[in-house]
Amino acid sequence: MVGLYGGSFDPVHIGHLRIAEDIREYYGLDKITFIPAYHSPLKPKSKAPPQDRLKMLELSIRDNPYFSVDSFEIDRQEKSYTIDTFRYFKSKGVFPLFIVGTDAFLTLHRWKEPQELVSSGSFIVVGRGGDSLEKVKKYVEEHFPQMEVTTSNVVEKEAGKVYFFDGRRLDVSSTEIRKRVREGKSIKYLVLPEVEKYI
Repeated sequence: MVGLYGGSFDPVHIGHLRIAEDIREYYGLDKITFIPAYHSPLKPKSKAPPQDRLKMLELSIRDNPYFSVDSFEIDRQEKSYTIDTFRYFKSKGVFPLFIVGTDAFLTLHRWKEPQELVSSGSFIVVGRGGDSLEKVKKYVEEHFPQMEVTTSNVVEKEAGKVYFFDGRRLDVSSTEIRKRVREGKSIKYLVLPEVEKYI
């Protein structure tokens, strides 16, 4: 089973990487595939160009045989809709198991074709900030009552599941890293050395 990890990764930092590794171990996944967005419709435009964000991801994962990068969304050079990514991976025979933070998941009803998303794939929802399992359950009951929220670490190829993952919460953000770069401050230990050098 492959976990699909989408996001801007502007830039990719140790929080992204460590959480991906935690998720891979916890759910016993064969691989985590990072999918950098060309432009996320519900977010401001990324500061770093797509090719730079892609390159920083490639540098960050090159020593992990369980991590890969797919440039599908960047190659299309248009707004990145998760439904298109689900269809792309399904066409390759990959069940869409999408890794997303609670902050983004709690806007799922605003995504493009959300009902098709929940009927064709499942989500690993990573607890962020003060968001709790109860908050996720309440949101799902209100917007997607057909979905099942679980804390099980046994992932099945069955659509409509929400696997709530409440692992470590690393207080690192791409926003903070960009701010530190602008201010000429150190980003050491927030990103991998290869990414620090690239920036």
